[in-house]
This record gives sequence, structure tokens and C-alpha cells, in this order.
Amino acid sequence: MSSSSSSSASASDDLALRIDRTVALLRGARRIVVFSGAGLSKASGIPTYRDADGLWASQNALKFSHAEDLARDPGGFTKFWAQRLSLIETASPNPGHLALAQLQRLRPATRLITQNVDGLLGKAGGQDVLELHGSLRRWRCDHCGNRSGPWPFHRCLRCGSHARPDVVMFGEMLNPGVLLDAQVAAQESDLFLVVGSTTIVYPAAELPKLAMARGARLVTLNIEPLPHLDDAAAVVLRGASEDLLPQLLAGMAGD
Repeated sequence: MSSSSSSSASASDDLALRIDRTVALLRGARRIVVFSGAGLSKASGIPTYRDADGLWASQNALKFSHAEDLARDPGGFTKFWAQRLSLIETASPNPGHLALAQLQRLRPATRLITQNVDGLLGKAGGQDVLELHGSLRRWRCDHCGNRSGPWPFHRCLRCGSHARPDVVMFGEMLNPGVLLDAQVAAQESDLFLVVGSTTIVYPAAELPKLAMARGARLVTLNIEPLPHLDDAAAVVLRGASEDLLPQLLAGMAGD
């Protein structure tokens, strides 16, 4: 066997051991929290922010990601977010989303917390998903407070003002009720999984630390290393969530 083949086999064996260890942690946990980011939805065709072809490579994303951009350029703002909504509406949950919804069915106390605004966890069957950054599938009017629509041409039918997506933009605070629910879930968990998130943006980045401070075990699942979390993790899984999460659930199915 060549050295490269031996190295590949060793890496495969190591991953299998890490998956088995994570399955054991999942089986033994009473309260599981899964905290997901953009990496979870990448396989559904939704670009992340930091990839070479991601949203931050788009000048329009930089121009229309602050709440005041609606007043500055209503037409450009609405066009940009309507295009993003169109992309999300045609996207389908990938095997990672479906695996997390299955986990919640197997372990009903599991809480799903996400930074994503695509609504795909809910579409996959996830229950009571805590959407820290809101959802692009909901719109609202900040002028009159209308949150129920309808939104013909992305305008408020009640007052005629431009509507905006119900997402957290730069310069805005997270919904305090949703954040509190996420903090409580983290503190009550005994196993906390980080999936497809860099977990560097606060206050969301404090959630795994809150969990560990109360004794929860940490599992990180990400394509890239997370130096600020991996060293404290009970298991580090390196790979794509759409590949690894179904493997974890296949192991859980034998429980």
C-alpha cells in the first residue's frame, strides 16, 4: 500500500471513530442544541457570506445590508432583497436539514437554533426553530407596523410604504425574545452541536460558551477549523454537513 493510500485510509478510520463517538454522545444526551450557520444551506444552492463567490463578494450585498439603505435607495434595496428571496424560494432542504429534523423527531427535546434566514430547517420539518437573524420568507412594514401583509410589489397595502424583509441587518439588534430563548436552551443543554458556522459574530457566538459553562459537551462540525472552539470540543468533525449529519442520524437510527 502506498503512503498516500495508507494516509487516506487512516483519515477515513479516524472520521469513522469520530462519528461513532458523536453518535454515542447524541444517544446519551437528554437535551441537545444544534446551532447552525450558512454552511448548512450551502448544498441547497444558497451562497455563504465569506466564500470567494459568497455574498460579501457582491457590491450590492454591501450596499443593501443596513436598515437605512431602504430610505437611501428604496428601489435598489427592494430589488436586491427580492432577488435573494427568489433564490431562497426555489431552494430545497438538503440532507443536512432533513437529518436535523429527523434528530428532533428522535429526540423531541432537541432545540434548533440557526443564523440562517432561508427557512429551510422549518421546510425540512424542524419544529420551533429559533431564527436568530429572522427570516427572509417574512416581510414587514416599519412605517406602520404591519407584519401580516399582503405585500404587492413589496409595498405595504395598509400605508403604501416600502416593505422590508423581517431579517436582522447591520446596525440592528437581535430579537430579544428569540435571543433569550436561545440562551436558555444553550444553558439547559447537555450536548451542543455547532454546524456550518464560524461562530465569531456576537451575541450568537456566546451560545456555545454558555452551554459549556453549564457543563454541556461540545461537538463542532464544519469544513474549516474553528480554532476558538475546536480545542474545547469533545469531538471535532471536519467535513460537509450534508454528508456528515445523515451519517450521524444513520447511527442514531440503530438506537
